[in-house]
Amino acid sequence: MIPDSFIQDLLYRVDLVDLIDGYVPLKKSGANFAACCPFHGEKSPSFTVSPSKQFYHCFGCGAHGNAIGFIMAYDGTGFIDALRELAARCGLQLPDDHGRAPQHGPQRQALAESMARAAKFYYEQLKRSS
Repeated sequence: MIPDSFIQDLLYRVDLVDLIDGYVPLKKSGANFAACCPFHGEKSPSFTVSPSKQFYHCFGCGAHGNAIGFIMAYDGTGFIDALRELAARCGLQLPDDHGRAPQHGPQRQALAESMARAAKFYYEQLKRSS
């Protein structure tokens, strides 16, 4: 599991306007930036990016989110891949996943045995009802 502190630091380092402008040309519109939405076809800009909130929103299709969400939606990647891409842009590496459950050990063995007993029970029940 990636620590929340790493994700927050990553989002702090990424300028959402610069990020999105690399994919979609943005134009200054008051305090925000605007463009035609990259997620649906349109002729007038309904996609806005707030530099102060580091958030995007499309009033046409409802797409919204932060830098991670934009990469996931635009590139069609998963959460970890989006984090990896943003981290690389900032010169960072994802931290090792130390929060992962152990792959071996007595707890895992007991769980596997319980699951096997449950599977056998339901298998026998299905055989009887046929």
